[in-house]
Amino acid sequence: MTVQQDIAFLLQLQDLDLKTRDIRNELENIPRHIEEIRQNVETVRTILQKESDRLTEAESWHRRKEADIALQNDLMNKSRIKLQGARNEKESKAAQREIDTIKKNISDQEKELIELLEAIEHYRTAIAEHQKEFSELESHLEDSRREGETRMTQIREGLVSADAERKTLTVQINPASLRFYERIYRRLVPAVVKTSQPTCAGCNFEIRPQVMQELMRGETLITCANCVRILVYDGEPVVPGESTDPAVSS
Repeated sequence: MTVQQDIAFLLQLQDLDLKTRDIRNELENIPRHIEEIRQNVETVRTILQKESDRLTEAESWHRRKEADIALQNDLMNKSRIKLQGARNEKESKAAQREIDTIKKNISDQEKELIELLEAIEHYRTAIAEHQKEFSELESHLEDSRREGETRMTQIREGLVSADAERKTLTVQINPASLRFYERIYRRLVPAVVKTSQPTCAGCNFEIRPQVMQELMRGETLITCANCVRILVYDGEPVVPGESTDPAVSS
């Protein structure tokens, strides 16, 4: 097997490895995406629960205030009866003071009642909005789970196919070249880079003229002196016997 054939297979292998890496990343990201949606659902659920608790509390206080106002109105009626039955000025003034105090209490409680009604309306509106958001998120979560399971099944099947294809490819590559490629790929991606210029396409390091000539001939496996990536000449094909020195005119 020639070096050029080896390189051709290495390029195919790298394409397959890159695609496999991408789909593995997708496989890992699907559960993360679903978990993010689930957390959003739980966040809105918590908000709904808090708003529901506050609404319950506000409605409870509203009922108490209504009961207090009703009680104050009863006291007002009794004080008015006292005023009507007052036998002297002292009793009359005392009854009037009771009436004035009760009126103030009723006025204060009615203001609180209005504030409570506003709060109740606010919570009911917020709950309705968040209930709609919660329902939409729950539906989105279920759809994402269903679609995610389908997609993960497809990916796993694709990985099995890719693994079989990789085994077919690797047996056609020189074992030393394969080991060298895999060692580079573990730390640098891509491990094989094409270039038509005297620079490494992976790290932009300058390729010495002599090395560039060897690269153009394609008779040996050439690596970058800086990053150690495998270099592949991607320029005009070199005719056997023809000079590869750019300084020599054709």
